[in-house]
Formats: sequence, structure tokens, C-alpha cells
Amino acid sequence: MNKYAESIFEKKRRRRQQLSRLPFEKKVEIIVKMQRAVAEIKKDSKHRPWPL
Repeated sequence: MNKYAESIFEKKRRRRQQLSRLPFEKKVEIIVKMQRAVAEIKKDSKHRPWPL
């Protein structure tokens, strides 16, 4: 595998390890932030962010 691809996969592994250590509530908070960002981009979507 080339070095560029390997570095991307290594960064992905580290990020997943960081996320796995977070408490459940923080993970939900991250998901809600992502949903709100997408909802702003896609205003006509049927999907709405969770109201927290």
C-alpha cells in the first residue's frame, strides 16, 4: 500500500480510538452537531436534527 493511503488509515484508526473513549452523551452531542450542519446545507430534506 502506498505511504499516503497508509497515513490516512492510521489517522482514521487514531480518531476512532479517541472517539471510543468518549462518554455516550458526548458522542450523541457530536452526532447532533453534525445533523444540524447537514440540515443547514440540505434545508429541503425530510431528515431533521434531534431536538436537544
